[in-house]
Amino acid sequence: DVALREALAMGADKAILLSDRAFAGSDTWATAKTLAAAIKKIGEYDIIFCGRQAIDGDTAQVGPQLAENLDLPQITYVTYLEINGNEVRAHRALEDGYQVLSTKMPCLLTAIKELNEPRYPSIRGIFDAYGEKQVEVWSAKDFDINPNETGLNSSPTNVRQTFTPSPKGQGMILEGNGRDTVQELLFKLSE
Repeated sequence: DVALREALAMGADKAILLSDRAFAGSDTWATAKTLAAAIKKIGEYDIIFCGRQAIDGDTAQVGPQLAENLDLPQITYVTYLEINGNEVRAHRALEDGYQVLSTKMPCLLTAIKELNEPRYPSIRGIFDAYGEKQVEVWSAKDFDINPNETGLNSSPTNVRQTFTPSPKGQGMILEGNGRDTVQELLFKLSE
């Protein structure tokens, strides 16, 4: 609720929280199914923005799966965006640069932090977010979701084990400068 109120304070027109025990334990597949059903209830839209990836599973799958569920074109890892009429032109981050892609709206974009600097909430926005504006809460009964497509029992992902990997060998710091340090490094690497 706090994150949604912060979004309202920053200028969002409306906030909806999906909350129901039926959604508990959803993996990326079931989460995307649930979000798609809620978005269908909301109706028309031009662009759906998703984050790059969640910090828990770190899989970057919900945005693309959501686009597939809604039959939308998608551009992932967006760092720059231009809108011209009904066309979206975006820079998609790659390891060694970026790729320029374009598509028609409606579409789905997954954004990375370089895309935008969030605005600071105004004092008036904060008052409205915690007073006049409300966060709507939708349960599974508030939109058309197949109960077999959400929650833990509908999630095909199974985590069998989690563990912390054993630490690798200790690093080494070579001090000095110039030729002697480079020769010492080469000797250590050859060992």
